[in-house]
Amino acid sequence: MKYTALVIDDSSIQRLATSILIKNHPDLKLIGSHGSPYEGIKAIYDHKVDMVFLDVLMDKVNAFELLDSIEINTAIIMNSTWANFAKKAFDYGIDDFIMKPMRKTRFERAVSKIINEIELKRIKPVKTYSVLKRFSSPET
Repeated sequence: MKYTALVIDDSSIQRLATSILIKNHPDLKLIGSHGSPYEGIKAIYDHKVDMVFLDVLMDKVNAFELLDSIEINTAIIMNSTWANFAKKAFDYGIDDFIMKPMRKTRFERAVSKIINEIELKRIKPVKTYSVLKRFSSPET
């Protein structure tokens, strides 16, 4: 199964680098790469992507302001050249934080983590306790 990914970053070089990592990953499909955070958010809603690679500091808005103004149900991997944003990112419930420049091994570790989380949410646990309860309860 291919998981869909989207890039939102105002740096064309970083968008290209992240897009290449996504395209070369066997489990990912690149849905789009956007320099405008607003176009990126529209694409998230239009395509219901599985994960978003989101830059922290962008031209018109930062990632935290953007997240304060929207509601999305997708995994977010935030990236920045500034490590001091990591704590705030995790306080926001971000799924992962990667420092720029993004190393392939770190990228792959983040993607594996997200895919595992997606799979765990798709598997619904089977409730067996009700059957056990029926046989173990005293007859009235």
